[in-house]
Formats: sequence, C-alpha cells, structure tokens
Amino acid sequence: MSPVERNVCHSDEEERHYPPLLASHEDLVRDPNVFWDTLRRFHFLMGTKFLVPVIGGKELDMHVLYVEVTRRSGYEKVVSEKKWREVGSVFNFSSTITSASYVLRKHYFALLYHYEQVHFFKLQGPLFTPLAPASVTNHSWKPDLAIVQYSPKPINKHHNSHAKGKLKNYCAVECTILQLC
Repeated sequence: MSPVERNVCHSDEEERHYPPLLASHEDLVRDPNVFWDTLRRFHFLMGTKFLVPVIGGKELDMHVLYVEVTRRSGYEKVVSEKKWREVGSVFNFSSTITSASYVLRKHYFALLYHYEQVHFFKLQGPLFTPLAPASVTNHSWKPDLAIVQYSPKPINKHHNSHAKGKLKNYCAVECTILQLC
C-alpha cells in the first residue's frame, strides 16, 4: 500500500499512542518474569490480542526472541541485515521447520515490535510503524521490478468511480489487518 493509500485509510482512525515505559530494557532482559508481566500489560494497554505462538509443537519463548533481536539492535536492523536465521538458531528448531525465520519475523512484528519501540528505543507518543514491514526484502513495490504496471489515468469516468470504491474497500480491509497486528 502506498503512503497515500495509508493516509487515506488512517484519516478516519483515532490516532493511537504508546503506553508509558513499564520497565527498563535492562530489567526486561535480566528477568523473564518482569518481561512476561510487562508484555501482557503492554498488550492490554494497547488493546491488542496476545497469544503465545506455538512453533513445532512448543510455545515460542518470547523473552528469548526479544533478547536476541534487541541484542542485534532491534527488528529493523535484523530485517535489513537478514539475521533472522541467526536469531532462529538460538531456538534449535527441528529441521522440518523450514520457515522458522519467516515465522519468527512475523510473530516478532505482530507481538513485540511496538513493545521494542517503547522499551528498547524508548519511544513515546503516536505509534510508529514502518511504511512497509516487508519492503526491506520484498522489492516488488518498485515500478521497475513490477510485473504489471497500471496507468495512472483512469480509462473512463465510470472506471474511476469504481476504482475509488475498490480503494475504499481495500483500505478498510488493510486497516482491519493493521489493527490486528
């Protein structure tokens, strides 16, 4: 979704803010009990659903995941340096789990990204989300790499009104998806 579409989608949405810092990053890393308590409270305060993911039949240790990613300077750095396999090696997943890097990245972004912003980077105020979390490795958004390019001009007036309706429906779906993350 382009930045323009993102702004259209969020123009009707109430701006959400980060809750206050619940504990220092050092305390979270040192004490798993503090980590789990603050992570649950954080999701409650954010109004987001929190369930511990299961990978290979075992609950994912979110504390270990948070420690390993922040040890490598955070989510965006791990993504840009393609270090998810390195992070995943700490968990000793079965060799049958071929998508471990992808799954860790997905769960981290959904459950720990905003928590990291507050507790590791000490952000306050409105939520910060990268424009396209997958854009670092997924370059399909670049026009020169796109398989299909669309004309910036509508073919006719009827087509234009139909396209606006589709954009509105697309934004509603995308906003719903973003709220779930």
